[in-house]
Amino acid sequence: MAPGAATAGTTTGTATGTATTTTPVGTWRGTVDHGDGSGQITVSFHRGGLVCLTAGDGSDGGGQGLGIWNQTGDGTFTYRLVERMFKADGTTVGYVDVNQKAVQQSGAFDSSGTSRVYDAAGTYLTSVEAEVSVKRVSTTPTC
Repeated sequence: MAPGAATAGTTTGTATGTATTTTPVGTWRGTVDHGDGSGQITVSFHRGGLVCLTAGDGSDGGGQGLGIWNQTGDGTFTYRLVERMFKADGTTVGYVDVNQKAVQQSGAFDSSGTSRVYDAAGTYLTSVEAEVSVKRVSTTPTC
């Protein structure tokens, strides 16, 4: 099966009966906790393996990211993206290479992993552990 090929909650037949494959396709909102504190995020997963993320509300700046996700089992997946961090005026202040492993249970998922942080020129600064906790708000991706 191609990365992200199944839809959320798809039922598929097997030689021994019917199995349910849970995928993250859709839009999710919640929080990310990392070395500098926590913040609000929205993450969207497309069937073809595309993932996108927005962080913050823009009034103080925020982040936007794009990458890929892969199903690793029933209710488990990984995602990796590069997030551009910016000030309220849109000036790029750095990038975060986000790498997460997730466990989905029904309409929620938790993920964790190491994020590598770079300045605006692309110079490596540090690595931080990040934990994401989100709930599905739509079965349709928003980006």
